[in-house]
Amino acid sequence: MPRISTAVLMLVAMALSACTTAAAPSPSAPTSPGETPIVTPSNAPEPGDASPSPSAPDLPDEHPALGLAFSQFLEEGGSESQIFVVEADGSLRQVTGLGGQSPGASRPAWSPDRSQVAFGPPKVGASGVVGEVFVVNADGSGERSLGPGEKPRWSPDGTRLLVSEVDDVTSEPRSQWIVDVATGEVTDLGIGFNGQWLPDGERIAFRRQVDTADGSFADAIFIRTLATGEEQELGSESESDAFWAPDGSSVLIATGNSIVRAEPDGSNPRDLVGGFAPAWSPDGERVLFGYDFDQDGTPVLAVVDLDGETVWSGTAGLNPVWSPDGTRIAVEIPVPQPMIRILDAASGEVLWEVEGMEPSWSS
Repeated sequence: MPRISTAVLMLVAMALSACTTAAAPSPSAPTSPGETPIVTPSNAPEPGDASPSPSAPDLPDEHPALGLAFSQFLEEGGSESQIFVVEADGSLRQVTGLGGQSPGASRPAWSPDRSQVAFGPPKVGASGVVGEVFVVNADGSGERSLGPGEKPRWSPDGTRLLVSEVDDVTSEPRSQWIVDVATGEVTDLGIGFNGQWLPDGERIAFRRQVDTADGSFADAIFIRTLATGEEQELGSESESDAFWAPDGSSVLIATGNSIVRAEPDGSNPRDLVGGFAPAWSPDGERVLFGYDFDQDGTPVLAVVDLDGETVWSGTAGLNPVWSPDGTRIAVEIPVPQPMIRILDAASGEVLWEVEGMEPSWSS
């Protein structure tokens, strides 16, 4: 009798173990791209699918694109784009166009505290010359226009937007101004373009065309102190751009295919690397830049340290932006269809991708 009871018990235990194993999902089973959740209002069109790259390494606990904002066409071949934000589970949440205040949206820009998104007109089919600048709360409420303009850039304290305008109809020089987001009050800055805030929030840098000694024209870089209106010319190399470190301790000056690092006032320039369009990492210890173009005309990117030593290179992308913690980089791949790719900032490996354009991460 004891032997029979023991055998029965062993058979029962084996049966239960088999049932448990059959019911449990395989931990290595891939997730179907179609299963990625999309969070949109019930009356909104479905955005494009978001899916991990088939060759991507294991994703971290936090989604690699968490908090990224970007624009996406609502319909394939359409002209209306809206702004979406990536949630913690990889789903996409639409934040613009919910109140019917704008005809579409492009070029999103997070406020420093992530409470609002500024954006411009739709990618295609904007009314007027450049359309209008809008702001919307992060939850999609309170969408409103702040007037004409394009390429809004937030002040470090998140209270103002630096806005520019190009009048292609009258061919007047490009101008720029500051808009108080709460009141709508406008401060005219006059002629200039490619404006950016310096880290102290009390000055802006921009380019303006100037006369040279030989009678030709060049684009000079200026720094303007907002409280006094005083302007300092940083340099008059044509087609130069300046990019200040996050802490304002130094500046990168890009001219042609050369990037130099200098003191904040432009003095003591020293070669960093050959390339264009540099972008500082949030900690100011690395620089992302373009150094070539692929067969589709998309910049090929690299990352170097402050000694010019290469961290990685060889990945293509437009409009690169660093994640706030500096561990990831978002880029746009324009062809064959606009895609956003999330790269590992340490290696350049692709972590995730989604249909979209013009990525923006909060600082």
